[in-house]
Amino acid sequence: MSHPLHSPPPGPHPTDPHPPGPHPADPHPTDPHPAGLHPTGPHPAGGTGIRRRRGLAALLAALALLVTGGQLAATAPAHAAGQAVTVDLRTTQGAATGVGSGFLYGLSEDGSGPDDSLLAPLAPRSARGGGARLDGGGWVGDNYTPGSGYTRRLNSALAQARRLTTPPYEGTYDLLVSDIWGADTTQPAATVYPCTGGDCGNWQAFLRRLAADVAASGVKVRYDIWNEPTGAFFPPGFNTAQYYQMWDTAVRELRAAAPQAVIVGPSLWDFSPNNVSPFLDHTKAAGTVADVINWHFSGTPVADAQTMRSLLDSKGLGGLPLSMNEYLHGDEQHAGYQAWYLAQLAGSGIDSASHAIWDDCCAAGTLDGVLVRSNGVLRPTGQWWVYKGYADMTGSRAQVSTQGTLAALATVDPVRRRASVLAAATSGVPSADLTVNGLTSPALSGGSGVTVTVQRVPDQAPLEQPVTVSSQTVPAGTDSVHLSLAGTAAQDAFLVTVVPAGQGSTTVDAAVTGSGPDYFRYGTNWGQTNGVGDMYNTTANWSYVPGSTALLHFTGRQVTLRAVRDTDQGRMYVSVDGSVPVKVDNYAPGRAASSSVWTSPQLPAGPHTVVVTVAPDINPASGGHNIALDSAVVQK
Repeated sequence: MSHPLHSPPPGPHPTDPHPPGPHPADPHPTDPHPAGLHPTGPHPAGGTGIRRRRGLAALLAALALLVTGGQLAATAPAHAAGQAVTVDLRTTQGAATGVGSGFLYGLSEDGSGPDDSLLAPLAPRSARGGGARLDGGGWVGDNYTPGSGYTRRLNSALAQARRLTTPPYEGTYDLLVSDIWGADTTQPAATVYPCTGGDCGNWQAFLRRLAADVAASGVKVRYDIWNEPTGAFFPPGFNTAQYYQMWDTAVRELRAAAPQAVIVGPSLWDFSPNNVSPFLDHTKAAGTVADVINWHFSGTPVADAQTMRSLLDSKGLGGLPLSMNEYLHGDEQHAGYQAWYLAQLAGSGIDSASHAIWDDCCAAGTLDGVLVRSNGVLRPTGQWWVYKGYADMTGSRAQVSTQGTLAALATVDPVRRRASVLAAATSGVPSADLTVNGLTSPALSGGSGVTVTVQRVPDQAPLEQPVTVSSQTVPAGTDSVHLSLAGTAAQDAFLVTVVPAGQGSTTVDAAVTGSGPDYFRYGTNWGQTNGVGDMYNTTANWSYVPGSTALLHFTGRQVTLRAVRDTDQGRMYVSVDGSVPVKVDNYAPGRAASSSVWTSPQLPAGPHTVVVTVAPDINPASGGHNIALDSAVVQK
């Protein structure tokens, strides 16, 4: 199966049929790849952009901008013929993996931006980068030697990978080898591409140096050898003799230098099994098959993943992981369409997928436009809140049935005692019904029933909070709730959360990590001390390194953090669900263990994320930067 909006010819991609120059549909002057290089329109660089496919604008218009949101009300629905979603929380079908929670070039050059208060709530699982567009031109700009241009690009990629592959994130990072080499469309016209005339010597020297530098860094990456190998990115073309020499040399050199190296490819700009098939044939015969098979911009993730698995099975290569490390075209980067797409990804069986970048390439730190600057400060958008809701969907995927143009993902987590639904539409639907069954499941129900909260996520930038449409307590013994979706604007998305009805408060020890409905998680540079008599459960989790991050995941309506206040305590930044971090000073002239140092505002009942970061400055009277977390009190 090929993409429904574009059927590439069988065999290798020819040179691009579009003449050079801006594509009429391309409004993005900052696109890192020049326009008109791809059969489907403009193509950004180094794995950093979105392409507009032929006919996409017309299709979007025909579908009334694809997504029309609505307002969920907790009243009896006015039924809309043919438009309905039914969720059964008792029937599950595999784990919720968070596939799609990833970004290309989403961080700043040194990997420090955006702040953890904006990154941690999204629980990123994957990322991709290689220093594209940074001055110096990589290995090519250094006259095919490891000079300052190469070093700058590699250092940027490693800094981003170091942050995203270590606690509290522990995701994967696809290192774009071709971007570090210099193939990001800023390379000169006279560039000599790897293995030109059969000479792979300089390419080998580059790969050996790259592998040695990555090993010396101690950072774990996956090697994505060449991004979209056609047009300006690799003029000899995909599935050519020179391409295969380049690919085979890279795989052999990297595996010789690092036998455990994970190779990703072929990173084609679209889903085109007719082009992947000869690639698989060659690499199987040569012994250079990638460890992860990937492509970009799938229109039908579930069907396309199955097609790829069938192709791999037919060649005796079944079981290889699948990745789509660029997804969402420019016209698709809206809250509603994104929610619809994430629902598709969740059921596709693809192992990882990363949101593509369209503007702000390649070190703006805006998570590919998921964040925007407002009054000089990065703030969430509707897309950010969709990702936040998606990150909170843990446990198992629940059964969903749909009628009409709606799509939904539902999850239920008996450990954290919550269920969630993410829903969106693919056309202008004025109204629809959502039915959630299984509220009396032991995974959720309590003696007081459950609280069902409905939020609408407008496609706005910035968006400080989703709109809480309703929050109701469903009495114990009631198994179903019916919610009405009434259209308000295009590109709205919807989040529904089900948690046990309020049951007072719960105290969470700061030493509790990774289990239950409420738990902490720590990044690097945090330690734990036991046997502290004046603290809750006699434990304290501490750090004195500025920038160190701790997370609190909780389900409830409000939370209070407790920490040590003393003469050697520092300051910390605290944020909840992406709010602007506030600075809390834990200095006191005398010890006060287990002090209440910060309380959140009232929040909708459901899952939330608090981020605590050790501040760089201290009270002038304090003797240190120490932050010692004791516990949290969660109001249910």
